[in-house]
Amino acid sequence: MVEDTRYRAMTQHTWTEVVDDPAARHLVVARVQPKSIDQPNVLLAALIERLGPVGEFALLTRCEEDCAVVLCAFSHPEDAQSLAYAVEAEAIDRYPEWASQRGFTLDRAVAQAVIDALEASALEQAALTGRPQPATPPA
Repeated sequence: MVEDTRYRAMTQHTWTEVVDDPAARHLVVARVQPKSIDQPNVLLAALIERLGPVGEFALLTRCEEDCAVVLCAFSHPEDAQSLAYAVEAEAIDRYPEWASQRGFTLDRAVAQAVIDALEASALEQAALTGRPQPATPPA
């Protein structure tokens, strides 16, 4: 039996594979507060994977003038909306070359809430399938 790829969750790709045309892509920006989490890109990738994106996505961490940011690019607008909803991101206008853009601050409280949600989701999934789930990323 051939798997229908239209409904298979997509995995993370490299930045250049996804961001070939920013005007057709969707961006969620995490402004990382110092000492909030050691590996914000790992945490966000785990959250995005758990949300089950249908399109491609990529993450890029970079330093901006006042803090580090993790740029989360999506080929599918609903995937960007899912992440934005999960972290309560709001519309921003700092990156005008993108089709849509939202942003949020990734501080200790948000990081812990994401970790807690991932752990709860993994436990729920394990209970449903009867199999242990992989551990969530470290804080």
